[in-house]
Amino acid sequence: MSYDKDEYEKLISTSPLFSLDKEKQRIAYKREALKMVEYLYCYLMAINAVKYEAFSVEIVDTAKRCIENYNPEAGHFINYFSAAWKQTYGHLVGKELVKDTFGGMHFTEEEARNFRKYMRLAQTKGFNTVSSEFDERVADAMGITIAEVNSLRSMINCKPTSGRYINDEGEEYSFIDQLDSGVYADSDILHFETAKEFLDLIEITFDQLQERQKPMLAMLITSKIALLTNEDDKLLNFIRKKTFFDGEVFEESLKRGEQIQAKEIAKRFGVVEASASRTWKSFKEKIETTRKNE
Repeated sequence: MSYDKDEYEKLISTSPLFSLDKEKQRIAYKREALKMVEYLYCYLMAINAVKYEAFSVEIVDTAKRCIENYNPEAGHFINYFSAAWKQTYGHLVGKELVKDTFGGMHFTEEEARNFRKYMRLAQTKGFNTVSSEFDERVADAMGITIAEVNSLRSMINCKPTSGRYINDEGEEYSFIDQLDSGVYADSDILHFETAKEFLDLIEITFDQLQERQKPMLAMLITSKIALLTNEDDKLLNFIRKKTFFDGEVFEESLKRGEQIQAKEIAKRFGVVEASASRTWKSFKEKIETTRKNE
């Protein structure tokens, strides 16, 4: 079946769904909601049917959730849905990668954290962490098999740190570049521990700035990371405590379903867009310097 992206984009944008009263016009609302789910499904198929066809159930579930939670004052619904689907798809891809790479083995964050502790402890004592003796001791301490120890080691060793990520095609990216583009390295960015490392890196760099530099950068940073965290409660709770977090910008970004552009943020501070862009570019360079000095 052939799908026309422009056609479905138009159907989504002109749908009367969100002008209906959900309680007083229940039948009409339900009818238009069902149509919207179909439009959103076809819209994604038009973008990349090969990529998304295997996730039909998840597309429908995401569409229904977005319809239920959408605020008409938040901006274009299609942007809201696209952001939600991007994150959902990232979770799905991540699960598939774990299944393919580690034979379906799944490890909790606590297990991975404990394994790292054992490795650091062994390394500080000059113990060989790639040996049968180490594997046996860790397996016994953690109550897991030797095979699981090997998988944990492989998973931790292949996962980049401090802002470096590998996408599902094996290409390396910088987390900060993903934030710039608004297209995240989905299969890796969703690991809480990895995202936490980079957010800590941002905060360390941010705290070193002069006070006069912080307000605009806080807005720029928060806008760029808002869509990353909006469906991850653990990550959201973590980021709310960061010194660079701007609650107002965060909520506004979620309502729009997209980043607030540098041009708009610059206007709020009475400067030109080029100034905000230079500020962001300089901050990225400082982050890289901080990363190298870790």
